[in-house]
Amino acid sequence: MADLSIQDPTGLAQRVATALLRAGGGTTASLQMPPLQGDSSNTGQLGLDAPGFLSLPLSPVVFRKARIAMQDGQLPKYELMVSAQAVAVQVAQQKLASAEALFSMAAGVVVAGKLFLIEAVSSSVTQGEPYLYRLLVQEACGEWPV
Repeated sequence: MADLSIQDPTGLAQRVATALLRAGGGTTASLQMPPLQGDSSNTGQLGLDAPGFLSLPLSPVVFRKARIAMQDGQLPKYELMVSAQAVAVQVAQQKLASAEALFSMAAGVVVAGKLFLIEAVSSSVTQGEPYLYRLLVQEACGEWPV
């Protein structure tokens, strides 16, 4: 028997993806964004003061090792699956045009106190709306103060 009721599917896939990420051991990651305003002091303009970064929390996310063929000496790569609802909240708060703009501005992402560099971003889309973002990330070589 077919379901002939009138239903509004808007946001259904986003809510399902968010619930699945939470159920799959979802955690929090933080995008590291450059500050909106530069340092106008003399030491800041000369680059003597390290710039601070805005930390934008994204939750729920699932972090796992990527299944990519590795070569000797290559750092391992990881996959970060992010709820589209969490990304939409940050896009709106930062007054950006799209999620792609948000990810392109990010200096990296911090997961469990470690900095990862974003190599690629893709999205899963249904009915023209993204419900999940996948970030291919690689661990940065240095330490990150958290």
